[in-house]
Amino acid sequence: MSAKDPKRTLVRPALVLGPISVNHKMRGSERQLGRTVMQKKQALERDRRQALRGVLEHRSFDASKALLHDCDQRTVKDSILAFRRGPIRHRHNAMIACEGDPTDYMYVVVSGVVRSCRAHRDGTRGIVAFHLPGELFGWSGGLVHSLSLEAATDTLVFFFKRSALLAAAIRDGKIATYLLAATTNELRRVQDHSLLLSRRAECRVAAFLIDLSMRLRTTSYLDLLMSHRDIADHLGLTIETLSRTITRLEKSGSIARSSCQTLVIRNCAALAQISD
Repeated sequence: MSAKDPKRTLVRPALVLGPISVNHKMRGSERQLGRTVMQKKQALERDRRQALRGVLEHRSFDASKALLHDCDQRTVKDSILAFRRGPIRHRHNAMIACEGDPTDYMYVVVSGVVRSCRAHRDGTRGIVAFHLPGELFGWSGGLVHSLSLEAATDTLVFFFKRSALLAAAIRDGKIATYLLAATTNELRRVQDHSLLLSRRAECRVAAFLIDLSMRLRTTSYLDLLMSHRDIADHLGLTIETLSRTITRLEKSGSIARSSCQTLVIRNCAALAQISD
């Protein structure tokens, strides 16, 4: 048949254009369905973050925010950082200050985690607090440290001469107020921790996760910067009990595991209810 045959010319568009038109409609439907699913996921994620933010705002108390305005906080932090020395790098498990050492210096965590702890004669260890990036630690009313300060991870730390900060606090009331606020926050965490040790395991773990979320300012993925052994010692649990408790919280739908060191808070309201 000739290439100019009108019948062949009429048949060819029907065979070629028909499937293209159908496929185009199918692709359009798939794109619309994909956008709808994505919008629903984004809406659920926004609702979850807002709910968690509400829980954290309801539970948290930052004395520095209560005593200083935001602009004052930034100014005071800059003034305090002017006295800094370092940073000094401490490897995992390195000793920063021993129990009984003179309190000549105070510290701020730049990166990593520091633990305040005490080792007992029977070989057990109690971890009173973790200090996270940006937090001041080593502030003590006594002349010597009542607890040991250790690097719970590879850590960078600024250090400050105690006498220089105290002299600055005498000259500047805002610096004195900020140091008071830091001390108040630390005392509150220690008090909350001591009360938490009498609660059941699920309550201890849930409260710890919510507090960590608040201090790391995250509402989704929660990186457990410290080891499970450190968390267990901090909560007064065995590492086996801690592992079983995390599994139970995961099965309840409150959290999910993203990796061995990363959790996702899926139901903040349920987690907050468990912690109360």
